[in-house]
Amino acid sequence: MCADIPARAGALLTIDLEALQANYRRLAQAAAPARCAAVVKADAYGLGLDRVAPALAEAGANTFFVALPEEGMRLRSLLPDVTIYVLSGFFEGAETDYAEYQLRPVLNSLPDIERYRRLTIETALPAALHLDTGMSRLGLSRAEWHRLQEDPELVQGLDLRLFMSHLACAEDREAP
Repeated sequence: MCADIPARAGALLTIDLEALQANYRRLAQAAAPARCAAVVKADAYGLGLDRVAPALAEAGANTFFVALPEEGMRLRSLLPDVTIYVLSGFFEGAETDYAEYQLRPVLNSLPDIERYRRLTIETALPAALHLDTGMSRLGLSRAEWHRLQEDPELVQGLDLRLFMSHLACAEDREAP
């Protein structure tokens, strides 16, 4: 029966985990001295989180990004000692999951920051701050960034470990 699957599938995808590891090592070397991270959202883009994430960790990845807290919780069960950021922000109602599974939210808006500040009043938990630099998907808008500059107390007490952006045209050195 398995022999008939390729004929009925139309196409097959073969994942070469050694090639994936080599690609990660190459990117990490090119990024040095900056750190390289692995994005494994949506079940490692459909390739299978349970196979891809451990292979990337074996290649040296120790920082991972997922889209949702649930994905981070699953990744934590696979890799208990890595750093995990949740790209889609800080989900109201999942506050205890972030703490229990050591998930770091990527704060994408002033409301995200405010909710996170309320949670971390007594204990500062690590987080990332995402600035929108032109993709217009996630991240603090220009107006929100100016608001933070005018009132830095909005992030006072937060343990911000990473400032990040998703560059709209990283390959164009002349882009503003």
